[in-house]
Amino acid sequence: MSERTRDERISILLKLLVQRGELKVCSLPAILGASGATVRRDLAVMEEKGLIRRSYGKVAAAGSSAELPVSLRHSLNIEAKRRIGALASSLIPYRPLTLALSGGSTVRFVARNLAGRADLTVVTNGLDTAASLLSRQAVDVIVTGGHARPLSNDLVGKAAEKTLRSCRFDYAIVGADGISPEAGITRHSGSGAGIDRIMLEQADHRIVVADSSKLGRTHAAKIADLDSVQAIVTDSHADPALVAALRRIGLAVTLVVVPPAARK
Repeated sequence: MSERTRDERISILLKLLVQRGELKVCSLPAILGASGATVRRDLAVMEEKGLIRRSYGKVAAAGSSAELPVSLRHSLNIEAKRRIGALASSLIPYRPLTLALSGGSTVRFVARNLAGRADLTVVTNGLDTAASLLSRQAVDVIVTGGHARPLSNDLVGKAAEKTLRSCRFDYAIVGADGISPEAGITRHSGSGAGIDRIMLEQADHRIVVADSSKLGRTHAAKIADLDSVQAIVTDSHADPALVAALRRIGLAVTLVVVPPAARK
C-alpha cells in the first residue's frame, strides 16, 4: 500500500476529530500508518493553519466547523471528481451560452472540461475555477468582485452578489458540502451558500455536482431546497437508498462509475 500524502493524513485526522472530539497524540502513528516524526510535522502544519488545538498529549479540533482548506479538498476523491466534472460538462449544449460556476474542488474539474469552449461566457466567484477556465484562453471569463475566503479561494460579499444579480444564466453549476432529502443542499459557509443560492436563482437550468461523500450530510448553511435544482451529478459509491430518495423527489441523479480502487 502506498504511503498517504500529508493532505490525506490531515483529512483523516480532521474527520476523526469531528467524530471523537479529541485524540491522543501517541495513538496517531498507528492510526495514520506514519512515523512519529511525520505525525509531529503534520500536527505542526495543522496548528499553524488554525485547524487544531494541542494540550497535554492530546489534540482537538480548533472549532466546530469541519470545513477543510481547499488545498486539502483538491486531493480527496480525485478520480470521482474528475469523472463528475467530465459528465457534468457534457450536459452543457454546444451553442453560445452564459454559465455560472461556483468555486470548489469538484466544480474545478467541470471548468477544466469546459476550458476549450469558445462559445461560452462563464461568470464565477471561484478563483480556482477561473484559473482552470483560463488555461486554454477560449472561454470568456467574468470574475465577480468580493472578499476572498482563504479556506475556499472564492469571493463572497455584496460585490459578488451584485455581479451575479445583474446576470441571467442559461446554466448554473454549483458544488455542495452536504446533500440530503431532509435538509436540501448545504454548505459550511453561510456567505458561500448565499452566493451559490443567487447563482441558482438566476439560472434557467440548475445542476449540483458533489462526490458521494457529500450525500447524506447536512451543514449549517443552506443553499437551496432540492426542488429548486433539476440535476445532481455524483459517483457510484453513493448510498443507493439516498439516491432512490433523491430520485423520488423528481431529481435527475446521474452516477459516474468509479472503481473502488480509484476512490481516494
